[in-house]
Amino acid sequence: MASKNNPARRGKAPEEKTFEGKKIKPVLYVGSHVGHGRYIAAQDEGGKLVTDTSGKPVPFSQV
Repeated sequence: MASKNNPARRGKAPEEKTFEGKKIKPVLYVGSHVGHGRYIAAQDEGGKLVTDTSGKPVPFSQV
């Protein structure tokens, strides 16, 4: 029986998501005080949240 930690058995690493040519990462957005709720949003490498046309942060799953 092979070990579950064998690197040869691990799947391929997921590709990094990009938005308008910039790499993005998931961050927890807490917008309860402005009525947006709490969810995982997208943030670019510079630390700025990715926003839609109305200024609301875009959920990471929608990128």
